[in-house]
Amino acid sequence: MTGDEKKKRDPIFTVCFVVFILAAVSVVGVYIDEHYLTEDTTKAAYGDQVTVNYTGTFYAYYGEENAVVFDTSYRSIGENDAIIKSNSFNKSSYSTLSFEVGGNKVLTEFGNAVVGHKVGDKIQVTIQNGYPAGSDFYTQSTQGLTVPIVQEMTVAQFEDLYDYNLTDGGMTYIDSTVYGWPATAYSADNKVYITNMPEAGQTYTYTPNGEVSDGDEETADDGHSFGTTTFTVTSTDNGGNIVFDIAFSETTSVGNNGDIQMIQLEFGTETWYVTNVSNGEFTYKTCDEVSNATLYFEIEIVSIE
Repeated sequence: MTGDEKKKRDPIFTVCFVVFILAAVSVVGVYIDEHYLTEDTTKAAYGDQVTVNYTGTFYAYYGEENAVVFDTSYRSIGENDAIIKSNSFNKSSYSTLSFEVGGNKVLTEFGNAVVGHKVGDKIQVTIQNGYPAGSDFYTQSTQGLTVPIVQEMTVAQFEDLYDYNLTDGGMTYIDSTVYGWPATAYSADNKVYITNMPEAGQTYTYTPNGEVSDGDEETADDGHSFGTTTFTVTSTDNGGNIVFDIAFSETTSVGNNGDIQMIQLEFGTETWYVTNVSNGEFTYKTCDEVSNATLYFEIEIVSIE
């Protein structure tokens, strides 16, 4: 190639090269804009289908002091034993939650909380009495409680309480009832009759699931509580009843008026959730743990359609 020919072709090459570079930069710029810079600013509105992750807690928002998780869509939270869970938490599968904003699939306040927010936003909402269940709160003295010497419950209730299968006509010795004292149990006609045998003056500790003996077999104590509950027996036969005082220790305060992290007491025929201990009295509810409670939710929006 002569010098003149080279001079003529160099500008053409340069122009083509510059055009190529500009085109490449443009393509890369569009890709970056679409994949990294452009933000979806769509905000949730009534009628939209929204998908979220969430964590529901008692007493405070997740991550704050005294927060106790009762529900979550995050496996990393649900399966982390270091994170405190509620008494009734038993979740084994985890997934996002989808709902129509303004529909009736979720609590009204939960659904309303996402309105005006976009994908990636995290929202906190407090719901007072999210699951109302009537007036199921009871307050009574910590002294002079009673339980029948002979308690009656269904076979199903007994099996749920003690994780033990007592055949019809069978009898077994209970090393430790849920009250902590010994007893015998006899089954007949789909009923179980428990004869309590505490000693007057003795103090016993509440034992979830108790300990039932039958040869070498006994159940494991797999309960979970937020404190220690004890029963001090003052009489072993007062008109067919055992009389005892109840005491709570190692509780966690969540307010200035005696409110505590709920203690679950399962008695077979009834479940108590103790919510307050103060001035020689205690308050408990017999509804579900999440009912008649203040609920704290942290919500993260995953998608809006």
